[in-house]
Order: sequence, then C-alpha cells, then structure tokens
Amino acid sequence: MYKSIKIELRPNKSQKQIFDQAFGYSRYIYNKALDTWIKMYEDHKLDNSKEKPTHRRVRNILKKNKEEWEDNQLKQVLETSVEDVGKAYNMMWKGVGKYPKFKSKKKSKLSCRFFRKNDYSLQVRGERKNKLKLVGIDSEIHMKESLTQKYDTIQEVTISKYANKYFASIVMRIENKNNLIHNGSYVGIDLGVKDLATINDDLGKYKKYKSLNKQLIKLNQRIDLYNKILSRKEYGSNKYEAMRIKLHRTYLRIHNIKKDYLNKITTNIINNYQYITIEDLQVSNMIKNRNLSKSIAQSNWRMFRTMLEEKAESKGNTIIVADRWFPSSQLCSSCGTVLTKNDKLKLSDRVYKCNCGNEMDRDYNASVNLRLYGKRFVGQAN
Repeated sequence: MYKSIKIELRPNKSQKQIFDQAFGYSRYIYNKALDTWIKMYEDHKLDNSKEKPTHRRVRNILKKNKEEWEDNQLKQVLETSVEDVGKAYNMMWKGVGKYPKFKSKKKSKLSCRFFRKNDYSLQVRGERKNKLKLVGIDSEIHMKESLTQKYDTIQEVTISKYANKYFASIVMRIENKNNLIHNGSYVGIDLGVKDLATINDDLGKYKKYKSLNKQLIKLNQRIDLYNKILSRKEYGSNKYEAMRIKLHRTYLRIHNIKKDYLNKITTNIINNYQYITIEDLQVSNMIKNRNLSKSIAQSNWRMFRTMLEEKAESKGNTIIVADRWFPSSQLCSSCGTVLTKNDKLKLSDRVYKCNCGNEMDRDYNASVNLRLYGKRFVGQAN
C-alpha cells in the first residue's frame, strides 16, 4: 500500500532558488504541453491518419523542441508536468474532472514533482532521518521533522510552496501489516457541529469530542480582518503580497491545528476499536442551510472520515458506513421506534424522548444506533 506524508522543509538560499525556478518551469511546460495536446487533437480530427495525442508523444515533441535555457532546468520537471496533463485528460474522460485549463502565473499552485528512477534518486538521509535528497539537486534539503514512518521505497516527492514556506509531500510504498488486535470491539460515531464526534462502544461508554470552532474564533476573525485589508491594497504591490502571505499563514495555522486535533482523535479510535460505524453525510446538501453552512464547513467531517479510513486500512480495522437514509437521530435505540412527521426532532432539540420511556441525549442515542447498525452489518456479512 501507499502512504503520503507532508513535511515542512528548511531549504537554504540556493535550494529556494532552484525550487522557485522549478515551479515556474513546471507551469511553463504544463501550458506548453496542453497547447501541443490541443493542436495534435485538432489535427487528428481533421486527418485521422495523424496520431492522437498521448503524454508520451507530447513529451517527445517538447524534448525535441527544447529551448537552450531549458538545458539548465531539472529534467524530471518536464516529464512530470507533461504526465500531469495526461492525467488531467484521463480524469476528464472518466467524468471526475473538468477540461484542463492553462495555469496562471499568479493564481496557480506552486509545485513540482520528482519520481523514483532507482534506489538512489529519492532518499531520506541522516541519523535523524531529516534530510531529503532529490534527483538533480546536489545538496541535501533539511526537513523540519524526522521521517519516522517505516517504508520500503519512496515512490515520488512533490515540492510545494505556500505562504512563503516550502513543503515536501512524500509518497511511500509500505508493507501492509495488520498486527493490531482489537478483540472484536464495536463503536458508533455520530458527527455534529457543536460536538465534533460522539462515540458509544460495547461497554456502554459514551464520549464527546468537542468541536474546535469556538477555539478558532479569534483566528477566523483575523482572517476576516486580513481579507478586508487585502481588498484595499493595490493588486500586485509589495504591501498586497505581504498581507497575502499573512493571510495564507493564518489559514495554514488553522489547518495545522485541526489536523493535529483530528489525528489524535482518529488514532485513539483506531487503537481501541475494530469495527467503526460512521454516517454517510451529504455535506454538499447540508451546507445549503445558511444558518449552519459556516459551522459545517469548519467542522472538517471529510478530513475526519479520510483519516479514519486511511488508518483503518493500515491497522486492519473495519470501517462501516451507514446507509445515507438510515435515521440514526430519529430512531429510538431502546425500542426501535422511528419518529415521523410532526414528532421528528428538530435541530434545536437536543434530547431524544420516546413513548417507551427512553429519554437521552440525541447525540448519544444516534451513536448507539450506529453501533448497533455496525453489529447487524457484520453479522449479516458473516
């Protein structure tokens, strides 16, 4: 299996210069490859005897028609940028992505990619495993953190720049070892806005993980302020660029806080439970509610689920996704009655009350229903 880890870099001045040139060259090659692809396709439409565009054919054309200054650029950047054009077209044909667009100098993401040719092309070195060696760059690049993850090989590395900081996304091939023993334990997880997650397990244990929305109010207010100031700056000026970097660093800080918090929660769940039942939430529809759209967007339910699924794959847990129409909030966990029509719980109702006498916190009730759903699912599967 493959795993990706993103680590901040600490490049020196010469390494920064190499990366900045590579970002510009990557964008240049991408646009040139896209233009060549479009022309080849138009020629093929007019004359079927001419070849259809593929990323290899486009790459060969660009290599033959290289400018003199391109000889000083990183060779792998040309190959990976042309390959990205081919991937963009494949995604479009599959119906996943839109028609590829040309990259903008000011708005496009700054990144370039390196791939593995042999065991020495991509390496992590040093006693602390905190030095990155890339093909085409003579010196080692210091990483802010050590790469503690055990891996077989490094398949590719993507270098990116955001808020004047440099990052390396390292894709590794690792052996899938499912050695963790969970003893068949079950847990149901109900996601919410005020409380990020409410869990219930076989032992009757309830636990709520608070949302970070309130703790991040000051940082979100800072973003609003920076956006207001940025709108009054002259676009492209030095002051505009300085404020844009401040804004992006605030976004990055919020992202890192949330990612660290979700990592701790998901690791705790994965280490304690084997069968984990979660909801299949249609966030795109829920976010249409103007009163809750901002809170839902800031809750990062998608990131939470992605982390659970990735860790479960490597640890041997089983993730059970409840049917989208399963009424976990409206179903009584005691007698099985489903509230309908006028009896349905509203968002403002925080206590579930049933005619059978069951009265409990609505989030706890939903987590119990999800846990029981997981047990039935596993029982039917076996």
